Amino acid sequence: MQPRQTFHPVHCYPTTSQGTAWELINNVGMSPEMACTSLISTMAAAIQGLYDVEPLPGMRIPLSLITFTVAPSGSGKTVVQNRLTAGFKEFEDEMREKFDADWIDYQSAIDTHSAERKALLSLLKEQTKAGKDSEYVRQQLSDLDKSSPPMPKLAKVMLQDTTETGIQNSLFSNWPNAFFPLDEAARFLENRFPELIGTANSTWSGSPITVDTAKRKIFIKHPRITWNIQVQPKAFDRFMKKLGPRAIDEGLWARTLIAHVEPTLRQPVTFANQQWASTDRFNEECRQFLLASVGENGKPVGQTALKFDAQAQELLIQERQRINLMKASGGTLYNHQELCAKAADNIARIAAIIHVFDKCEGDISSHSLAKAIEIFAWFANEQIRVLTPTPQPPQELCDAHLLLQWLANYVRTHNLLGVQKNHLLKFGPRAIRAAPRLNAALIILWQQGWLEEKLSEGSKAVYIVLNPNAFQPHQIAQLLSQNLLFPQ
Repeated sequence: MQPRQTFHPVHCYPTTSQGTAWELINNVGMSPEMACTSLISTMAAAIQGLYDVEPLPGMRIPLSLITFTVAPSGSGKTVVQNRLTAGFKEFEDEMREKFDADWIDYQSAIDTHSAERKALLSLLKEQTKAGKDSEYVRQQLSDLDKSSPPMPKLAKVMLQDTTETGIQNSLFSNWPNAFFPLDEAARFLENRFPELIGTANSTWSGSPITVDTAKRKIFIKHPRITWNIQVQPKAFDRFMKKLGPRAIDEGLWARTLIAHVEPTLRQPVTFANQQWASTDRFNEECRQFLLASVGENGKPVGQTALKFDAQAQELLIQERQRINLMKASGGTLYNHQELCAKAADNIARIAAIIHVFDKCEGDISSHSLAKAIEIFAWFANEQIRVLTPTPQPPQELCDAHLLLQWLANYVRTHNLLGVQKNHLLKFGPRAIRAAPRLNAALIILWQQGWLEEKLSEGSKAVYIVLNPNAFQPHQIAQLLSQNLLFPQ
């Protein structure tokens, strides 16, 4: 993997979110990319039930996001999730209390409804048996059935059941706007996610979920799921080996924002000096947005479509054109077509999220869109960095490096600056004990001034004579990287 070239654009986030990011960075010692990837995901989950966005007139898409954070142990995966979902948990606690009270009222209402229905059925039976006109009773029964008390819904946003059936049931029975934060997703990616790639793509696009079988009938018109998946590097590598090509072919990576967390030298401030004012405000903002997504009748409110003003619309069109140029033949993104496919949609979502959390009024401005472009550009570069295999050096260069280490160790152990070439073919590094590969490696080291070949007088034996100025003790230690094990 190539080194990262740019710092995550924390300055592009809304004011409270910036403060939250810096509190996580300073108080916990986590990296900016770790803090901000979780932030943008949490922000999307908080408002996806309230807003959609129109990147083009007549084209309406949800604000749901899919984020993948590849982070080693100790990067703060659990900490950042706990800190940023406090508002969600408080919202769910309030909704649970409300649901419990509504459920008591519902049980009373349903008991009354059942008693009235039972009485009408009994009357209908008597009139039918007596041959009397029962049309009035039938109409009363029909009206009663139409006014059956609605079952209260439990607004539970954070998903727990990671099976496809569990997710569908939760969206249908409980709440159609869900947040899926996983701080240790290794088992999920290996065992569950393969069957959920289609669901993740559909909920990102806002497509309805329909299940029509003999056992289950489900229709969810506007499903919204934001996926925040955090996984350790080795588990991510296993996922890529198993499902990487499929993730590309089915368009998962086109929709996903990826961040690979790099080690950081930041030390957290002492617990006594930690300040979490911005994080507390951020969680309260999320809670208020979630509360606003619940209507007075206890059902989800309809999403409002956010639009771009004229300047922002023109800027978005220019960005689309720029992306199309870069993905054309010879462009910098020609080998990353899948990334370009949904780039403009992700930019539009991020712009809408910034617009809402900045508490802007009216249409989305070019200022918010410019910030979104910068944030998405960082994620796009990150995805290219993470998913593009590191070019392997030519085999002869690898062989030359391996042979150089062997020779450095030979000098260290034998205190000799020469070795017979035939000895290298028999006892040198195993990978280059074939004459063609050994010769190619020797040529490179000769060109770099490490050694030369000489014939022994009166003999056909060829000796490799090392340059004494290149094999001083400190140079040998550097070549062996202080590792005195014999290179194989």
